[in-house]
Amino acid sequence: MPPERVLVAGATGRQGGAVARHLLERGVEVHALTRDGGSDAARELDERGAVVVEGDLGEKESLVDAVHDVDGVYGVTTSVAGLDAEVEQGTNLGEVAADHGVDHFVFSSVWGANEGSGVPFFDTKATIERRLSDLDLPLTVVRPVFFMQNLEGMRDDIMNETLSMALEPRTPLYMVDVDDIGAVVAEAFEKRTNYVEREIDLAGDELTLSAMAVRLSKSIGIDVTADHVPIDAFEKRAGEDYAAMYRWFNRGDAPIDLAELRSSHDGRFTLFEEYLDEHEWSGSEG
Repeated sequence: MPPERVLVAGATGRQGGAVARHLLERGVEVHALTRDGGSDAARELDERGAVVVEGDLGEKESLVDAVHDVDGVYGVTTSVAGLDAEVEQGTNLGEVAADHGVDHFVFSSVWGANEGSGVPFFDTKATIERRLSDLDLPLTVVRPVFFMQNLEGMRDDIMNETLSMALEPRTPLYMVDVDDIGAVVAEAFEKRTNYVEREIDLAGDELTLSAMAVRLSKSIGIDVTADHVPIDAFEKRAGEDYAAMYRWFNRGDAPIDLAELRSSHDGRFTLFEEYLDEHEWSGSEG
């Protein structure tokens, strides 16, 4: 039976926003957790029909009222405030949800968190996963890969005909459209018994750097060149943590069966070229 009310943490962010949209489309009453109920993003959620609830994942007591009347909780955390603070965020939300006996808790972790990736901001999510699993919670863990939306931060360079990444030339990168994360999480809440106690990697495509450049070239209409940045040079520019992430990507230690994943979710996962066509990349040179 689908839940009546779901608390969505991070509802004004990318992942939480996608989850909120898909739950609302399914007729679920969404309680959108945000630190600032007066923000533009919060007002937009209110206009879409969500119940905006103020609370801070870093302040456990602020979550009690937010959780007490919901059936399900969606949790996502960030390391913006620091790695220890992120662990505290996830632990706080899980403990409050367990105390109130919610029917289903879905946590958005990251691909590689359970694989000893060596990436500091992946390891925090692994710690949160372990803490949640120790609680009396009907738990589902989703582990999305690299977001297709991350290319927005590279748009200027791409429009100047260069796609630069610290990805080894022959290494495919798993990618996912954030909207697909929202769709799967909404389905998990709707079909609770099929998802409780499951851990699911989420990916829609896998492409090498040169293959990404080819698809960008086709979509935009300019010749985009793939530029492999040596990992040591990338580390000097971006720092140790992000270099560790690309070292993990380049290891290729945790393959995902995309065909099986797609077939088990009605083929809903977005291909990279589809994402480009749907997100204002097509013909964007003019």
